Amino acid sequence: MPESPERIKAQVRAGVSELVVWSGPAGEWVSCPPDEITWLDRGLLSGGRDLTLHRPPRCPGLRHVHHRWELFSRDISHPVYVAPFLAGTAQDHHAVETAARHVLPAARGALEAQPARLDAGAWIISVGDWVLPVCVNVAPEDLDNPTVPSRIDQPPTSEIGRARPPRPDAVGQAAHYLRRNPAACAAMAFYYQDFIRGGLAPQPRPMDSVAVALDLNKGAVSEYKKELQRRIWNEPGHQRELAAFLLENGLIGPPDLRRALEAAAANEAAGRTRQAAERLRYKIK
Repeated sequence: MPESPERIKAQVRAGVSELVVWSGPAGEWVSCPPDEITWLDRGLLSGGRDLTLHRPPRCPGLRHVHHRWELFSRDISHPVYVAPFLAGTAQDHHAVETAARHVLPAARGALEAQPARLDAGAWIISVGDWVLPVCVNVAPEDLDNPTVPSRIDQPPTSEIGRARPPRPDAVGQAAHYLRRNPAACAAMAFYYQDFIRGGLAPQPRPMDSVAVALDLNKGAVSEYKKELQRRIWNEPGHQRELAAFLLENGLIGPPDLRRALEAAAANEAAGRTRQAAERLRYKIK
């Protein structure tokens, strides 16, 4: 169970803990052991929903080095921004980027960016569209004026663009559409194949490459996505959420990807891939 702010303050006074992070589900600050890395992974930041975020060790983290806390990053996809946290001020990832005191660029291969030392006080960290408040060193001499804010009035870990939740019947609507449109199901599986395989830095395939591989009309993949977005959220957008929604609800998966790859191989063997590339003016690499 997450510890209370009073318990955390007592631990800091005793020298047991020097860093806390805000737990949105618990609605309180949670202590981070100084002898362990606190990973800012997809689980902590998004509850596992955002598949564009990485798992340890390919993500940012907080570690205790030479009696100081520092933020480091092995994330090859996202830069990491750190800005002072101001209680009562709504802060999204745009605000954090604008007010950033530290910026860690995306890592290059196995090389970490220069870590950022975090001074005592409250900070807010953004990774992609997600933000997370953290606090270093509660002031033990003056617990009436601690460095840890007593409460946070905003959802502290949030993703911009999630203003509208999925429709209540979204799963059924999307499942019905994909069952009746096997070409759309194959296209989504081929398009999101890196996500299905669980890659470290999954990215959608170029839509034209999907159309060429599966012998589809130009713009077909975009239309499939728009129809799914309409059935799930009743509006366009939600680009980052679509892959997560489809995978989390079992709407696409390894069997669909296998069928899509088999169809692409059959098209290649029959010469349809080359014809589609010429038709769409797409250069096959």
